[in-house]
Amino acid sequence: MKIIEKIKKLFSNTYFNIALIFALAGLVLYFTLKNDGEAVIRTLKNVSVPGLIVLIGLMVFERFLLGWGLASECRLTHPKYTNLQGFVNAYTAGLFNNITPGASGGQLAQGYIFRKQGIPVSNSVGVLWLDFIVYQTTMCLFVLLLILLKFGYFYANYSQFFILVIFGFLVGAAIIVFLWVLAVSPKFYTWLSTSGISIGAKLHIIKDKEQALVSLNNQLMQFSHEIVVLKMHKKLIFILGLEDFLRLLIYYSVPFLSAMVLGIPVTPSMYLDMLALSSFVAMINAFLPMPGSSGGTEATFVLMFGTIFTGTQAASIMLVWRFVTFYQVLIVGCIVFLYARTRKDVPLEIPKPSAVDESVIRSLEEEKVL
Repeated sequence: MKIIEKIKKLFSNTYFNIALIFALAGLVLYFTLKNDGEAVIRTLKNVSVPGLIVLIGLMVFERFLLGWGLASECRLTHPKYTNLQGFVNAYTAGLFNNITPGASGGQLAQGYIFRKQGIPVSNSVGVLWLDFIVYQTTMCLFVLLLILLKFGYFYANYSQFFILVIFGFLVGAAIIVFLWVLAVSPKFYTWLSTSGISIGAKLHIIKDKEQALVSLNNQLMQFSHEIVVLKMHKKLIFILGLEDFLRLLIYYSVPFLSAMVLGIPVTPSMYLDMLALSSFVAMINAFLPMPGSSGGTEATFVLMFGTIFTGTQAASIMLVWRFVTFYQVLIVGCIVFLYARTRKDVPLEIPKPSAVDESVIRSLEEEKVL
């Protein structure tokens, strides 16, 4: 047990995780260049610098979209919250999602930045819940559409990976379905808060029954609150859904655009295939426990894209894709986070209950959540 605790403590160390990421990146680079390194380097030398700058700018815009969405949600209770503050928060999320195992540190870091920006914990938790609900739902619908459009082709050609893709999609969809059922079904909640937690305790999945019940109540309270917010701000939620859809479209398009920047021949007919492959790589990466899914991400990418490109081309595209989507966020995110840490804290402004807040409370009471 002591060894396990030491390992957990080690992986919770930010500096260790950053060092591990770069160590794994070096290992991946070594194996990538080991056999056909000269060919990969020749391909990388063909990169269009203006095109690469545009591609990086596109990913910065993706972060800006997330920041705009967070700012829009914050302005429901804090009208003075700016898009720039949201942008700082978005890069902080990207940084800590990249350097923590299973992307587990992003929301904690966002909460810290929200606090420095004058957003109370009670409000920031609601913003992060709402962001999670809308993003997770949009992503599941996006990936479902790609699976339905390309199921036959990818199942026939990527059967060894496709099962993991389907499983990853089902896990994501199950989380959303579980939360909705939990919020709208008193019977299911009663079972989970009694028999379900008892079963978990007997199986040693849950260590502290009382703490688990308190946590469940708090989570249900917050989720139910955000469901009411969803109902009351349908126009905003629709816009946030479009924002998340555009973010996903940008992110999943990077491999196709990376090939273009490298001068590797691609056709419009390949775009949907590469879009789907990129989303499938993301689905598989969700199961990789290393910080930033380093090592496994690169290998999965090369294996999957190696079926429509040569090994040299797939490796070259992977290096550009990984730099633009991961290391760029890591580098810029560090700068942004260090900047945010040195800024003077904005005094907390606890908003007075509004008509919206009172309506939310009434709705929660009617649904017997309060």
